[in-house]
Amino acid sequence: MEKLFESMLWNSRIVLVFGVISCMVTGVALICLGLYEVIHLISALFDYLITHSSNVTRDNIILFVVEILDTFLLSAILFIFAFGLYELFISPIENSRQHTSKAYEIKTIDQLKAKLGKVVIMLLVIKVFAYLVEIKPKSMVELLYLAIIVLLVAISLWLGHAEIKRSN
Repeated sequence: MEKLFESMLWNSRIVLVFGVISCMVTGVALICLGLYEVIHLISALFDYLITHSSNVTRDNIILFVVEILDTFLLSAILFIFAFGLYELFISPIENSRQHTSKAYEIKTIDQLKAKLGKVVIMLLVIKVFAYLVEIKPKSMVELLYLAIIVLLVAISLWLGHAEIKRSN
């Protein structure tokens, strides 16, 4: 009875395949959305540079670029998570051993968390950048707040980079 239960418990990890597939499908959908956003950006650039449309401003174009980066980074998070789930709980991916890239090489939960954390931090930095582009300060205090935000983002990136150097 115990062997049967342990076998069922061990094989239940296969249910995570649904999570892996869901992450991959969502990642592919986000890449398609990103490609659509690129087409939208090209259209906006055409309006801005060629027709000089008043509907499109430089800030709009910058925000389009930020949205594109945001979309592709989010898809990267989903793919890293899918690879990590599969490698950690289901089976090692043999094809990943042949590549020199370490982006998808995940051996522990801590490595998965660290990789996801780095990408999430970059996603947050891009979001902060998008908000900074939209904000038009009306007073010196608001300008000071913006400077503090930029300083805090820079410090967080610097600390993250220092941590990477220390772990290597």
